[in-house]
Amino acid sequence: MLPGGNDSIAMKAKLSRFQPITNPRQIFLHPSASSPTKPTQEQEENLHLNIPVDDAFSPSSPSAVAVASEESLVTKILLKLPPKPLLRSQCVSKQWLSLISDPAFRRQHARAIRTHPTSDLLFFSPDSERNEIDLISLSPEGVDSVGNVSSPITDGILKKGDEIHSLHSCNGLLCMQIKLKNNRLQLIVYNPTTCKHRVIPWFSGDYNMPIFRYANIAFDPSKSDHYKLVCFGLDRDSDCNNYRFLIYSSETGAWRVTEDAVGTLPVRYYYDRGVLWNGDFHWFGTNYCTLCFDVQKERLKPSTPQIPASFGVRNKYDIWYFGEAGGDLSVMCVNKLEAMLFDVFALKRDYSQWILKHRVDFAPLTRYYPKMKGPGFHTPCLVVDEEGKKARIVISVEDKFLSYDITDMVVKELVEVGPVYAEVAGWGDSTWYRWYEAFQHVDTLASV
Repeated sequence: MLPGGNDSIAMKAKLSRFQPITNPRQIFLHPSASSPTKPTQEQEENLHLNIPVDDAFSPSSPSAVAVASEESLVTKILLKLPPKPLLRSQCVSKQWLSLISDPAFRRQHARAIRTHPTSDLLFFSPDSERNEIDLISLSPEGVDSVGNVSSPITDGILKKGDEIHSLHSCNGLLCMQIKLKNNRLQLIVYNPTTCKHRVIPWFSGDYNMPIFRYANIAFDPSKSDHYKLVCFGLDRDSDCNNYRFLIYSSETGAWRVTEDAVGTLPVRYYYDRGVLWNGDFHWFGTNYCTLCFDVQKERLKPSTPQIPASFGVRNKYDIWYFGEAGGDLSVMCVNKLEAMLFDVFALKRDYSQWILKHRVDFAPLTRYYPKMKGPGFHTPCLVVDEEGKKARIVISVEDKFLSYDITDMVVKELVEVGPVYAEVAGWGDSTWYRWYEAFQHVDTLASV
């Protein structure tokens, strides 16, 4: 859901590349899969009945007044609300406004709110000429809402000629590199739920600092109210092109350069797309290697085992998904490209080995979407429920997003997708989104 509630959603949905499908197709690939049972006439009528409200909960009743006057009880109730309804509740009374706007309450709420699983997905293409960040909110039935979260950025942060150069997201906070009109870079942390942002100061006084390249944000409200920016800089005096870790702490407001360095060869890592999992940052690289960094201790960890995949990785286009899904660090890769077979692996929490979680056959979908052959599709997101019983792959194909429930083998059309970017390497308009252009998102009241 977008900032400002449902009215804001309706207003900003026109700016999104995503548009709801009037009559979305639903396909059952497995013989045992069947459509949901239609409600009986009695059940259908009950859906339209007004639910009676007990007088004890009327705003004018003595019991309601007693509840409203008991601040500790009100606090407990409000802590259960999701961020967006909570922000709208500030209009109820001066007492609620004071309570909800209190920084101590917001920190408590950020720690209490569940951060996963999430069904909200952010999409941003660094190759796009538009400074747009689009959102799609999924529900078990399909799509809850679509919209655009970047209007406050373009209206209140960016000036004419500025553009979003890169974006990274973690548990509701966004880290953006803004390319200014004078070609200088500005680093911003932004909360799309509260529409608050902070400009991060650059290093000062040290001309030997590494040349800044990539930025990632690490934020875990269950452990801390503060966040860290884990960035990479190229050594100025290095002949071997080493990358250094540059760490910014919102708690201290200071930068630090670690002693650890990573060479550019023989493995190339995709430093702009780190995944926070198990307290560590992980970056995917060629040859199915992953780089692991301890965020709290601010140092590299021993190498994780190589993923036992059969298809080589030459660049990030050969990766189909890398991120957290259902509490696991997951990666999707090709098993047999011609047969359209893909494997989903998950890393054990002790970092001992990758295990095969799913083997996905996309071939049956080509009967309904022939352009998937080739393959003419991408898989930007893998969404798994909290119990790990339901796994859905979001498929970017042609001009649509599909949801493929690989547990029940049910495919649902989600939204129509407008052009992501135009004339990339002479291929013309693209409506594909890849794994590195999508982020799982959760609303938060966390301060920036």
